[in-house]
Amino acid sequence: MKTLLRLAAALAALALHPCASAQEPAAPFALPEIPAALTAPAERADYLTYHYWDRFDFADPSLFVPEGTAERAFVDFLSVLPLAPQADRAWARLFGRLRGDAERLLYFADLGDKYLGEAASPLCDEGQQILFLEALLADEGLPEEERIRPRVQLRLARMNRPGTVAADFEYEGRDGVRHRLSDLRAERILLFLNDPECADCRRTKAFLVSSPVVREALRAGRLALLSVCVEGDTPSWRAASVPEGWTDGCDALGALTDGEHYYLKTMPALLLLDGARRVLLKDASVEDVERLLTADR
Repeated sequence: MKTLLRLAAALAALALHPCASAQEPAAPFALPEIPAALTAPAERADYLTYHYWDRFDFADPSLFVPEGTAERAFVDFLSVLPLAPQADRAWARLFGRLRGDAERLLYFADLGDKYLGEAASPLCDEGQQILFLEALLADEGLPEEERIRPRVQLRLARMNRPGTVAADFEYEGRDGVRHRLSDLRAERILLFLNDPECADCRRTKAFLVSSPVVREALRAGRLALLSVCVEGDTPSWRAASVPEGWTDGCDALGALTDGEHYYLKTMPALLLLDGARRVLLKDASVEDVERLLTADR
């Protein structure tokens, strides 16, 4: 907690006092002093993350006890990375410090999986997870048997990233007729991938139905909303209501759950696309969707 407070102060200094130092003598290890010549917050964040581990003693076993200094430092490192435009360099720098130390390499690999890869983690960040996995797999010291899981994770994380075209898939309507995502025509397309038996899915559906922003975009024809039951043609899907203006279907072929084109880390999953199926938002909240639709007006 003390380290996190120190970093919070350092980050405030990045934005409010660009000539301030990020170092404090009470730290378990000394953070780097940011040169006064770097005045832009982004530059200072890049410097802090790139040099973050410079004074950390990777040879000291006392720092690597469960939930000890190393783990707390890693968590704080993750909290700063989103502010650093060149976070990939910071990851490469960290793994460079670990080169030749298989034990420490696997230790940080586990931490990355725990904090970046698990959906329940407050630090879960797919963009940072991709950078982390790329840096991990680039390390020649990672044993081949330890590469299997991160390779799969990287492939899944890269699916349908913002800025890429969402994978097309086939779904089945309640009349048994099959359609494709690419059949939809609108300025914005909202994919609501869900299971009617999932409580969070039902809550999200209720939020979408009650959202004035979503309703207005549907009425104006600017938005197409496709709700797909990922469990296929189930009784709960048949029993669920279809809100006005929604397109409803089920994943009868398992296209969304086979791990080939979509990876559903959480349920439900909301993806907002443009008219060319380019991903604008992935794993979005209803509030995120509303903000973007409001900006479109």
